[in-house]
Formats: sequence, C-alpha cells, structure tokens
Amino acid sequence: MINDAGSRPQPSAARDLGDLARAFLRSPLDPNSWRATLAVLLGFGVAMVSMAIVSACFSSGGSLLLVLIGIPIIGLGIEVCRAFARIERWRMTFVDGRPMAAHSYRSYDRRPASPYGPWIRDTAEAVFLDANRWRDVVYILVLFPLAILEFAVVIGLWVSALVLIASPLVVAGLRSLGVAPLIDAFPVAWDGVMAATILVGLVLIPVAASVAKGVQILHRAVVQGLLCVDPNTALRQDVERLRGSRSAALELEASELRRIERDLHDGAQQRLVALAIDLGLAEERVETDPASAKALIAEARAQARQALAELRELVRGTAPAILLDRGLVAALGAVAGSCPVPTTVDSSLSDGERLPAAVERAAYFVVTESLANVAKHSSATSCEVRVRRGTGSLIVEISDDGVGGATVAPGGGLAGLRDRVGALDGSLDLSSPPAGPTLVRVELPIHAA
Repeated sequence: MINDAGSRPQPSAARDLGDLARAFLRSPLDPNSWRATLAVLLGFGVAMVSMAIVSACFSSGGSLLLVLIGIPIIGLGIEVCRAFARIERWRMTFVDGRPMAAHSYRSYDRRPASPYGPWIRDTAEAVFLDANRWRDVVYILVLFPLAILEFAVVIGLWVSALVLIASPLVVAGLRSLGVAPLIDAFPVAWDGVMAATILVGLVLIPVAASVAKGVQILHRAVVQGLLCVDPNTALRQDVERLRGSRSAALELEASELRRIERDLHDGAQQRLVALAIDLGLAEERVETDPASAKALIAEARAQARQALAELRELVRGTAPAILLDRGLVAALGAVAGSCPVPTTVDSSLSDGERLPAAVERAAYFVVTESLANVAKHSSATSCEVRVRRGTGSLIVEISDDGVGGATVAPGGGLAGLRDRVGALDGSLDLSSPPAGPTLVRVELPIHAA
C-alpha cells in the first residue's frame, strides 16, 4: 500500500505478526534467553541472601535502639542494601547490555581528625538522611516477593517443558521396572498421550524462553525506577552542571585577567614609567651634569630590578616553577614549609607522580589560598594538608585547629576557590563551626581535565 507522499510501503500487520512468530520460535536459540534464565536464578539467590542479612540487621538494630547500639547496626543494614543494589544493576545487564547509571549517594568519605568530631554527624547524615539509600532499602523489600514470583514462573515453565518432553522416558522406565500392568490398566491410548505431552513440552520451551526475557525486561524497568537515574533527568543534570562549569570558568578567567591587569598597572607598569623618566632625565644631563646623570642611571637600574621582580611574582601567581618542574607534592611541601602556622603534608601520591596540569594548578591554589586564610584569620596552632587519589579524582583536605567560623562569602577567597574548582567540575565543601576546627575538602575529577 502506497501512501499519498509516494513513500515506500509500510510493514503490514501480517508481516509484524510473522516477525513476532519467528522471534518466538527462535527464542530458545537466542543467547539472551539463557542469560535471562541465569539472571532469574541469580536474582532468586540475591533476594534470599539480601533479605536474610537486612532482616537480621534491622531486627537486631531495632531491638537495641534503646542502648544506641542498634543505630550503627541499622546503618550497616542500609549499606548492605546499597551493596546489593549495585549487584542488581549489574545483573540487569545480562540481557540488555546498556549500563545503568546509579543514582548519586551522599558522601561521607572524610578522614576523622579526632576520635569524636563532626565526621560522626556527617556519616550519620549520609547514611540515614540520604533518600537514595532508602530507595535501595525499598528495592530490597520489593525484590524478595518479586524474585520468588519470577523464579516460580520462569523455572516452573522450564521444568514443566523438560518433564513433558521426558515423559516417554519416564513411562519406559516404569515399564522396565515391571509396573506395566498398572499403566495399561488405564483405558488410555498411551501412544497418543505421549505424543501430546511431547508436543506440549516443545511448545513450552519457546514460551519459557520468551517469558524469561520478558520478565527481565520488566524487572529492569523496576530497577531503573528505584535504583537508577532517569536518563532525561541525568541529561538535564549534566546540562546544568556544564552550564555551571562554563560560568565558573568564565568568571575565573575574568577575575584572573582583572588581577593581572591590576598587578601590571599598579606594579610593573609604574616601575617602567619611572624607569623611562629617569633615563630621559639622564639623557638630558649626561653632558651638563654627569654626576647627576650617573645617579639617575643607577636609580633606573634599581627600578628595572624591581620591575623584573614584580613580573616574576606575577608569573609565579600563574604557575610556580616548582609545580611545573617537580609536581604537586613538592610544590605543596614548599608552601607548607613557608606557612607561619606549623603545617604537615600527608600525601598518598609519590614524589614523581604527575597529574593533569589543570588539576595540579587548581589543587596548588586551593592549598595556598587555604593556608593564607589559616595564617590570617584562624588563630590556629597547627594545620594539616591531606592529598590522596580517589576513584577518578584527586581529593585535597586542609584542616586546622583554629577558631572556625569560615564562610564562603561572595567575592571572598573561598568563593574564588569554589569557582576555580567548579571550572573543572569539582566540588568544594567547607566545615567550619564557630568553635572550630575548620575543614576544607576539595574533590577534583581527573578525567575532566
């Protein structure tokens, strides 16, 4: 049938039905059918184990809430649900190989500065106030009856098909055991019955294969809804993140240009102007007053030295030589050594290990600005810089034992650091209660650089 626009004929309903029938008959030969059956078996085991562990954690934790021991036990149960949720997202790739994007979790990856401190509150908030962790708990509760139903339907169909196909062998075995009179006592045409059972068994094989794939498709939708980020939402979040990163990069670039322009105008440019004036005066007096001209030339030489020193400082503000030559660890050691507050550097990076230049620069300026704030405002007696590599990221923490009360104010130094980190899709977290201590934690994605 040709449409009005003269395009190619559309597939007919009969052709669609034929394709469905062929797909149905070929389903036992499709590897996805066997992977789906394996996924159902694995899901049944995951449901049994997860429900047993989670039930034990929640029941024992609930009974011990009065003595406060139950709180960490319940938290352990929540984290167990999170671990099994990761297994379930992996199991859903057996039939459909597309990766499933896990929803984001609140992080509590902070090294405790003391046996008791803000890290306890941060950990409790991350575990008990994270909506996505509770979605994992809900999924584990839903998984238990759902996995039992899937197992009963899919495995029941496969077992029924195999039993029906093997029924002639069962009857032959019974006859060989001498129970033929009992079988022949039923007024049934056994040859016809055996043929019918084999036929039904053969029909059930593609039914079982198709049902296994269909069950996994439906289960994937449940996992997508409870354990994963919606693709449209993830795309919208990526667009917002990229828009924020671009804005932060533009603002950082504008602020750097303003700083360079201000430093050049107030420093080196004024020195060069004075140098030109002194040389002009020396040129006028070189014949009439050589002594005065010699003094002006000496002053011009001093102005040139100061201009070079200021230009050197300006370049050092862009990227220090030690950072470019020896890497981040050596540069941070030099900064910590020159800080008025006693500062130690604890780094898991090796001395010669290099990271992308943008990441090293951002980490260096985060540490230098933070240590400058510590020296100016914290009244601290000690400070510690911790550097380590996370999963695809560089984590930098600066902690001090000062008076606290630091805030990210618009136009302030920490706001500038936040823009610099945001330009690399990183994050800056500040914990600074009024009585201290202060912790600045920065995470810089390495792949983004």
